[in-house]
Amino acid sequence: MKTTKAARRERRAQRKDKRGRSRTTSPFGAADLDTLLAAFDPMAPWPDIAPRILPVLKRAWHPYPADAEPVHVNVPPGIPTGFGIDLGPAFSHVTPRQLDVWGIDRAMLLGTALENLRSLVRREPPAIQRFRQDGVDIQAVQGQGWGSALVLLPDVLQAMLGAEPLILLVPVRNTLIAVPDAVDPEFAFGLWQALASGAHDALDVDPLRWTGTTVVALQDVSTRGLPN
Repeated sequence: MKTTKAARRERRAQRKDKRGRSRTTSPFGAADLDTLLAAFDPMAPWPDIAPRILPVLKRAWHPYPADAEPVHVNVPPGIPTGFGIDLGPAFSHVTPRQLDVWGIDRAMLLGTALENLRSLVRREPPAIQRFRQDGVDIQAVQGQGWGSALVLLPDVLQAMLGAEPLILLVPVRNTLIAVPDAVDPEFAFGLWQALASGAHDALDVDPLRWTGTTVVALQDVSTRGLPN
């Protein structure tokens, strides 16, 4: 059985190995992306940009220029969260310089992103697939570019997943996976690995626990066996 620390070491080793491989290509052409970015002003006023802000969980491997480090915050119980400006087929990541230009702080940025995500879920409900593998019931919640970020909205999760305790996995940006709380850790790790290995958008987020009402760290067993 892998401990959380052992699993994280293995994930880091996989990331280092993947850095030497060719990266996954974009799903749209370079010319299309150039046209899109040319028409976009990342320093537009905050009222113009605010409706496009969404939370994007931190990727395991995300190269960027030294002067364009994305803004990240740790959302309880320790979920590394960045922010993207939704451009349709792509995200433009928010940087500290943009916050200075807009005159806002990280708290406002996070609050705006979460409300936008909540509104997006109402407009475009995520696809929920339920299936069984090796005797384990699995739920996969998918939303294009933001499915994984649903771990930041416990009220939305409760409506989708119910009140039963679960383990939550967010291997890639589009997908959130839920498995029973009593699942063999080896099975959960293998499922995460099957989805994240080789993916250009693999995330740097440890497995989490859903108590039925809130998201907590996997190691937090204080609510196990208690009424929700």
